[in-house]
Amino acid sequence: MKTFLYSLFSVLVLAAAAAQAADLYMIPPVYDNMQLAPMFGDNLENGDFQEGDWVVGEDGVITSPGTGEIWTKQKYGSFICSFEFDAQNNANAGFLIHAADKKNWIPCTIEVQLLGDGYLLPDENGKATIPIKPDYHTCGAFYGYQAADKNVTKPAGHWNKMTVLAIGTRLMVELNGKMINMIDTAQWTDNAVSPRGTDIEEKFQGNTLAAQEPYGYIGFQGKHSDATIRYRNIRFAPITEPVLLPSEEGEWESLFGDNLEKAEFDPDVWSIDADGVLHATKDAEIWAKEKVENAILKLEFMTTKDANSGVIIEAADKENWIPNALEVQIFDSFEKGNGMDQCGAIYGRCAPVINVCRAPGQWNEMTIAMIGSKIEVYMNGTLITEMNKKKWTDAAVNPDGSEVFSWLVNKAPSETENGGYVGLQGLHAGQPVVYRNVKIKRL
Repeated sequence: MKTFLYSLFSVLVLAAAAAQAADLYMIPPVYDNMQLAPMFGDNLENGDFQEGDWVVGEDGVITSPGTGEIWTKQKYGSFICSFEFDAQNNANAGFLIHAADKKNWIPCTIEVQLLGDGYLLPDENGKATIPIKPDYHTCGAFYGYQAADKNVTKPAGHWNKMTVLAIGTRLMVELNGKMINMIDTAQWTDNAVSPRGTDIEEKFQGNTLAAQEPYGYIGFQGKHSDATIRYRNIRFAPITEPVLLPSEEGEWESLFGDNLEKAEFDPDVWSIDADGVLHATKDAEIWAKEKVENAILKLEFMTTKDANSGVIIEAADKENWIPNALEVQIFDSFEKGNGMDQCGAIYGRCAPVINVCRAPGQWNEMTIAMIGSKIEVYMNGTLITEMNKKKWTDAAVNPDGSEVFSWLVNKAPSETENGGYVGLQGLHAGQPVVYRNVKIKRL
């Protein structure tokens, strides 16, 4: 079995090749099982907006008499959002993704264009038979960056349904049941030219999309022209951990056992207290007795200042695990950046795209999914790190060209077996890290 989250990699590749040739339903049905809730509440009580700029009618239709935006009150990373809109001719607005700054959002936000450009233009005989050719200003575009692959927008007076799926750095847009646009912002490393070779609009040629964190406020642009866009059924859910197929909804079990009976460890080093918190007094590991493959691991950890530890996965050798395993770094990274040695990184191999580490003394939640050659790390409800070992074909150099830490160099990750022993690093830097609720779900 495998979760949808991991099959998304192949879906994106296939979709990019086939999008021009076929109508594809690409938001996988597994998301139909997710419980989406009103994004801003039934009466916009969960929205952040200027009073009078947004109103809800008795029929539940949301309109924007004012020009200001409406935002979520908190930031999100991965999410799914579904909504309907009816745009008058020449109406112009946008669905706003991962805004770092609500007040100056244009240069630090990805906008999915919502435009009343209709579906057809009149031909030479005055009949509306010619589809409008999409560009990076028309409906469904990533505004200023990339045009939609096709025009399936309904004319004014008809409701359109859009679904936007964000998974890490990947964004997918479905309109009226058809996949029309997708990007992976990690690939947008040029500030002037897109990965497709098209020009980026000049006003966005500042920082690259790859440099923007896939994390921020979500919202809608207000009345941007004289025409009106109406909305209804704006529903939303953050994706805080891997989404499982119904057949994979199994039971969680303690990785080490309630009394560490499933673990191998030195009892003079590791102990579990009455509250179920794991402590280590020396730099020695605790290991699960059984190997782990195709599983999801959940745990909570709390650092002290400058603490350094790790979750060890896919270890082939417990005694000499450092060059024979992968380590998800546990570190006091609060306000320290997001390099390959920071919290949530696949240590020395793959940096997190964002730092969401909480301050020392606060509990952090972590979920690590290990399916085949793919590893993903969620931290505090956000997908932060993704690694497909098949791309790591050099033992000493990472796919992005960075050098692997010398003490890790052994086999290329692509040459190693999937799965192995799982454990926790002990008191590694003289400052303790404690753990609790270490659970596993085998798939």
